[in-house]
Formats: sequence, C-alpha cells, structure tokens
Amino acid sequence: MVYKRQALIDSRDNVEWKAGNVGFQLGLDTGGTYTDAVLVDDEQRVVSSAKSLTTHANLVEGLQSAVDRIVDADVASGIELVSLSTTLATNALVEGRGRPVALILVGFTPGQMQRANLQQALAGDPVIFLQGGHDASGHAVAALDTTSLRSFVEEIDDRVEAYAVSSMFAVRNPSHENEVQTLIASMTGKPLSCGHQLTSGLDAPRRALTALLNARLIPMIEALLQATRAMLQQRGIRAPLMVVKGDGSLISDAMALSRPVETILSGPAASVVGARFLCREENLLVSDMGGTTTDIALIRDGRPRLNPEGAIVGGWRTMVQAIDVQTHGLGGDSGIWYNREQRQFDLQTQRVLPLSLLVHQRPELEEVLEAQLRLPFSTTHSAQFVLAHGPQVNLTGLSAQQRELHERIVEKPIAVQSLFSDQTMERALSRLEQRGLVLRAGFTPSDAAHVLGRQTDWNRHAACLGAQLLMRYAKDNHGPIYGDEDAFCTALAGKVSSATALMLLDAAAASQKGGRALSESQKTLLQAGFAESDGQLLRVRASVNLPVVALGAPARSYYPATAELLDTRLVVCEHAQVANALGAVVGSVRQEQHILLTPAGGERVQILLSSGPEVHETLEEAAVAAARICSQLAAEKLQQAGGAEFIITVERHDNMVTRDGQRTFLESRISAVAVGRPAGLA
Repeated sequence: MVYKRQALIDSRDNVEWKAGNVGFQLGLDTGGTYTDAVLVDDEQRVVSSAKSLTTHANLVEGLQSAVDRIVDADVASGIELVSLSTTLATNALVEGRGRPVALILVGFTPGQMQRANLQQALAGDPVIFLQGGHDASGHAVAALDTTSLRSFVEEIDDRVEAYAVSSMFAVRNPSHENEVQTLIASMTGKPLSCGHQLTSGLDAPRRALTALLNARLIPMIEALLQATRAMLQQRGIRAPLMVVKGDGSLISDAMALSRPVETILSGPAASVVGARFLCREENLLVSDMGGTTTDIALIRDGRPRLNPEGAIVGGWRTMVQAIDVQTHGLGGDSGIWYNREQRQFDLQTQRVLPLSLLVHQRPELEEVLEAQLRLPFSTTHSAQFVLAHGPQVNLTGLSAQQRELHERIVEKPIAVQSLFSDQTMERALSRLEQRGLVLRAGFTPSDAAHVLGRQTDWNRHAACLGAQLLMRYAKDNHGPIYGDEDAFCTALAGKVSSATALMLLDAAAASQKGGRALSESQKTLLQAGFAESDGQLLRVRASVNLPVVALGAPARSYYPATAELLDTRLVVCEHAQVANALGAVVGSVRQEQHILLTPAGGERVQILLSSGPEVHETLEEAAVAAARICSQLAAEKLQQAGGAEFIITVERHDNMVTRDGQRTFLESRISAVAVGRPAGLA
C-alpha cells in the first residue's frame, strides 16, 4: 500500500529554478588515466574542454594542467560552481586497493564475517567483536564493552588510517555506534565510518561492508579534495565545490569527505548524466571505457535506472544507492598476459601503465626494452616494469623486505624481469601493489592502439618493442604465431571489441523486464560466435535493439567494431571525450531520509528516531508526525549537501497482514526525497 504526498519548500517563495546571471560552471573528472575539465556557460553550453594525464603522486598537477587550458584570470572570477566526478574510488575497489583500516563489530558473531564477503574485504586488517548491539525493536541486548574497545584501539592504532563500526540493528537504535564514534574521536582523532549514517537498510553484514569500504576510501578522497581545493585557491576560484554521487546527484565536498563510499560509481554516474545531456535521445545503452573500467548503463525514457539492491563494484555489493551500472575491469590500460593453459592472450582486470606512456615519460627505459629483445628468449615478465604510484605515505605494517623493495622502486622504475631473478620478491611486490604504493607497467590495449595508429599520444616505438617481446613469448610457448606487430595488435583489438560486445549483451539481457544476466555457457557460445577464423563451423549472431553511445578516450579505437558485432547504431556525440566532467555540472542535489514506524502495544505506534523511540496513540497520528520529521530531516540533509530551492516528495509504505478479516499493523516506512539546485546557482 503506497500513499504519496508532495510538498513544495522554497527559501525565496519561488518554485522555479532560474539560472539567472550565473557566469560559468567548471566540471572536473579525475580518472585513473585522464583528468578532464569542461567549462559551461549560464545556458549550459560547452565553452571549452581539455584533457590531461592524471598525476597520481600529486593530483594537483593533473588538475592544474587540464584547468589551465580552459580557464584564464577573467574566466576564473566568473565561475560560480565547481563540480567534480571521479573514478578513483571505483577503481580502488575494482583493483582491490585501499588504505589500512580497523573494523569494529558490535553484537556480531564471527560466523557473520562470512556473509557479504566481509572476511575477504577486510584483507587481513584488524577486527574486533564487541558485546552490545540492539534487537529489532531498538532495545539494547547488552551493554557496550568499551573496556575491550579501548585496549583494541591502543594496540592497533599505529597500523591503521581510519576506523569503521557496525552495530546490530543500529538503524533502529544507533546509540552504541555513537558511543564508539565518541571514544574513537577522543583516543585517535582519526575518521570513523558508522554504518547507520551510510544506510538505513537492515542487512547487518552488508551495512558493515559498506562502512568498511567507506573508511578505506576516506584518505583517498581526502587527497583528491585537498588537491582540488588547492588548485582552485591558486587560481582565485572561490566557487562552492560539489562532488558527484553514485546516483548522479551532487553533494558538497565536506559531505563527500565524510561519506566517500557514496562516490563509488561517481564517474560512471556522471558519464550517464553527461551522455543523456549530450545525445538528447530517450533510449540509449551507454558504455564508458576509461583506463581501468568499462561502465555500462541503460537510459529508458530519458531516465537512468537506479539499482534498488545497492551499488556493486569489484564484486562487493554495497548498500549505497547508485545508478544501475555494470562495471567491468576492462579499459585502455588493462594488462595483457599470456595464458599458458589456453595458449592465448587474455585481458586482465588489473590496470597497468601502458608501455607507450611509461617510455614517453621515462625515455631511458626504451633501451631496457631493446636489451630484453636482444636476449634469445622472452620470459613471463618481459616488457613489464614496476614504479612508485600515488602518495608514498603510511608505510606501517610493511616487512623489512617490503620496505627494502619499496625503497628501490621509489628511486626509479625497475624491470620486473630483473626483479624476479630473486623469486622471494614476488610476495613482497604483491603486498606493495595491494597497498597502492606501486603500479606495474606493461603491454595494454592502449599500446596496441598506438601500434595500429589509432592513438598517437605517446611513444609508439615502445609499444612495438613490447608487442615483439609478447609475440616471441607466445611463439616459444606453443601459442599463436603472428606475421608482424600489426597482426598481433589487430587480434588484441578484436578481443577488446568482442569482450565489450559481450558486456553490452549481458547488460541488455539483465536490464530487460524479467531479464537476467547471461550464463557462463551463453557467454562462451557468444564469444565463440564473435570470433572469425578459417574453417570455423559455428557462427552466432546477437543484436542489441538500442543505439550504443560510446564514451571515453579509448572508445574510438574499439567501438565501431563492437557496434558492427551487435548490428546496432553507434552514437557519436560532440564532447563525448569529457562526458564525465560535463555530467558533473548539469546534475542536481538529491537527499533521502527514511523513518520506520513499528507497533508499541495495543493501538499505539512508535517512531524509531536516532534520539530514541517516540510513541503515538494511533498509526495515523504517528504517520503524520513521522512525515513532518522526515521532511525536515531531508531538507536539513539537502542543505548540508549544498542544495537550495528544493522540492520534497514524501511517500508512506504500510505493511499490513489480514487474517480472518482482521488487519494487523506490522510496520510502516516513511520516505522523504528532497531535490534542489546547488546553492551556488540558486
């Protein structure tokens, strides 16, 4: 049963959103490979745009390089809003990277760690199980064990950068999570993520997972926001800074810092918003290929679909509301490796730095590749390097061997082939990669595109050398033999195009009414059907009945062939290369608030609030009070998120059971959604 009530709240007694004379809006997107900037005027027309390489060791440099190409002093003074989207959080989860954190579970049993892949997500970081927690009615099961908590924090604090806490039924009564937050603040001053502040959902292990991932992302998002603020300050841009959430809406930079998990799928969400804005088509299959991932979403009747189950990234099912995006670990910087069992080259989900880019930045490494080619054979690690990546901070928890290796890599990039003459280094290197301190460089689809002349940004000769080393390794290990580098790279590009086509088919199958994702056997059949070879007995064709809009820098190299495989129309939009940055400045601010009502004995009903239950005599009386409170809380959250001039929609969902003609109330859920403009444009 659903009841709807719509209320209008406007701080200026004017419900129309008028841009007025707002000057310029600056959209930014920081991805794994590129940082994009776009300047939009007060009528949302693109004035100019630019791309620059993302500089992971110092994010300010990449931001400055992109912004300086489109913003001068006169323009800077007229910018009234800056909005940022990013794939850094998404990429970190896909690649299994993140900062060390501690997890505090209140009222949990160790067995619950197996649910929601909590044990795997923790990846060896410290965890403690404390007595406490509440029942479904919000009553305490046991007192919170603060003595054990203090001992735990004193023991592990120097090994972690942030904390996460999840208490049983904290969404019904958050008092124990609040106690933990107060204690952590007084003892450490480090950030703590509370499960009840991130989601109102009841699945305790998934709520704990969401809090854990949020804590792990805080240092990363903090570094990005600090870099962005520093860049804006240096250029005299004093506009408010907003960040794109995974549902495509905007939040203030302060809220993004406290709730960074909401920025997972920020980049993909911004690209979907940008694609809809650019293409002006009602029905589209949007595919955005970046350096690390390919993100696919469906637009129906002009609207992207939200995932009711929560965002899924890198295999983790969170409780964060986001656009229904399928994120796959395939991009221009995906590593290419030789599968000795299958005797073929496969695409990795792990991002590596393209050889052509590495040698473009470090020309002296070209000689290392040439020296490897002069050897009589290639090894598993030929054409691979390892280099320092991101801010080199917090080395606590590293072994002596890991520290020694880290010091060598920070000094200069090292050829992995020479490193693995000492096999004991393999585990040490893996640990440094997991911590995000180092990055591998190797042959990628971007290198193949350079060999084929589809991309001309970096060092083509380095890409050719890498191709020759991989071709020789395949030949020596009973794999395919290619006539030259062009033939090798054409085959790899075909793999990328067919893999992308399969992802689009999978997304289309899952998105149709009553649909489900393709099975592994179906994928195998379609993959075989995409291949074209002499003597092939089976050909399978599948088509998508929606146009495909391809976004992202690598897309132009692969999507014409992808669209041909799917017998569909490829939509090419002007400014598609910076769709993420554009989507960041055309969005709105959106916040939700939910309140639960439960029986309190007889006809009485209680409203479950963070301050404790509020009891009313009847359901209708409680529902009216809850709607008022819910609306007010949604309005406050929207203003904290940087919104103004907002509309609030309230819904009520009653859960009733009828037996023998008698209706029994079980619970009611009141939801308020506030949508508004960024305050800088109001």
